[in-house]
Amino acid sequence: MKIVIAPDSFKESLDAASVAKCIENGFREVFPDAEYVALPLADGGEGTVDVLLQGLSGNKYTTEVMGPLGNTVAAQWAMLEPSPSNPKRTALVEIAAASGLDLLAPDKRNPMLATSFGTGQLMLEAIEQGAEAIILGLGGSATNDGGAGIVQALGGKLLDEQGKEIALGGFALSQLTSIDLSELDERLRNIDLTVACDVANPLCGENGASHIFGPQKGASSEQVQALDSALHHFATVAMQQHPSVAKADTLEISGYGAAGGTPMGLSLLFAMQLKPGIEMVLDTLNADEVLKGASLVVTGEGQMDNQTLQGKTPFGIALRAQKQGIPTIGIAGSLGTEVDELYSAMGSLFGTVRSPQPLEQVLKEAEINLTRTARNIAATLKLGSAILN
Repeated sequence: MKIVIAPDSFKESLDAASVAKCIENGFREVFPDAEYVALPLADGGEGTVDVLLQGLSGNKYTTEVMGPLGNTVAAQWAMLEPSPSNPKRTALVEIAAASGLDLLAPDKRNPMLATSFGTGQLMLEAIEQGAEAIILGLGGSATNDGGAGIVQALGGKLLDEQGKEIALGGFALSQLTSIDLSELDERLRNIDLTVACDVANPLCGENGASHIFGPQKGASSEQVQALDSALHHFATVAMQQHPSVAKADTLEISGYGAAGGTPMGLSLLFAMQLKPGIEMVLDTLNADEVLKGASLVVTGEGQMDNQTLQGKTPFGIALRAQKQGIPTIGIAGSLGTEVDELYSAMGSLFGTVRSPQPLEQVLKEAEINLTRTARNIAATLKLGSAILN
C-alpha cells in the first residue's frame, strides 16, 4: 500500500515537512509496512522555496536587500540546478522574503509607503548569478505598490510631472506622470518568469488588491481608497504609454491583485506566466508522477474551510489525486464552519484540536495532536477494512 502525504504547513507551528512527518508517524503506528512518500507542498507563499528545494536539487542563498519600509533585511532565495525536466537554471524567489508582511511589527505596517524594491533586488541578484528563469511566489507581501518597486530596482524610471523619480511605495503612484523603460537591464528580456499566486482578484475595484488585502496590511478605509486610486492611475499610465506590454484589459485580468498588484509592474518587464501557486508547485515537483500507484493521499493545512477551494494546497493536490482515482483525506489544525464544498474532492476531513484551547497551547501541542489524529485516522481505516471483509 502506497500512501502519499502531501500537506502544506500549519502556520506558526509546523512547516510542511514537519507536518508530513507527523502524519507518517501516526500512520506507521497502524500500518508499519506501508510505503510512505512525503511530498511537502506550498501554494506560492512563504515556505515555497524550502518546499521546492526538498524535492529538487539546488542551493539556498542569503542576500541583503531593502526591506518593505527601507530598512535592510537578509532575504533568502534559491537556485535550482538544471535537470531533464527543468533544463534552465531557475531562481526561486518569494516576495515575502524581502517585502513581506511578517518582516514588520503590526504597528509598523504601512502599505502607503511599503515597497517591493527589495524583491527586485533579489531578482537582479539571481540574474547576476546566472538565472535563466525565475519562479516568483507572491504570498505574504506587505506592499500595495503594484510591483512599482520591482520596476524601479530593475532599471525602470517612474517619473512625476517635473521629470523626477517618484518616491517608493503605493501612494506615490498617484504622482506618476510617465514610465521610462529605456534603461531596463537588457538581460530581463531573456528571463522566463513564472509568477505564482493563490488569489484571483483583479488589480482594482471592490474586489481588488487595495480593498481586499489593504486592511490586513495596515490600511485605513481612507487609505484603501487612496491606494486603489493610485493603482488605477499606474495602470492607466502604463496602458497609455506602453500598450505593447500593458494589456488593454489590465484592470480586469484575474490575479493582478495579488501581492498588492505586483503583477502589474511585472507585466512591464517580462512576458510572464501567471499561475496558481499550488499548480506551479505541483508541476515543478512532478506531482502527477509521484501520485501514480498510490492507494491514498493525505493532505492538510492549519485552517481548512471553503476558502481552501481558492487555490490552496489541500484542494489542489486533492484534484490531482482525483484525476487518478485516488481518495484523499484532509487534516487541519482547525476546520471552519463551511467545509461542505471540500467534500467534492476529499473523502473526509479531520481537525486536530481536541477541545477549546488558547491559541498558544494549540500551537505548542500541534505536533502531538497532529500525530495522534493521523494515528486515529489510520486505525479507523484498518477497522473499516476489517469490518467490510
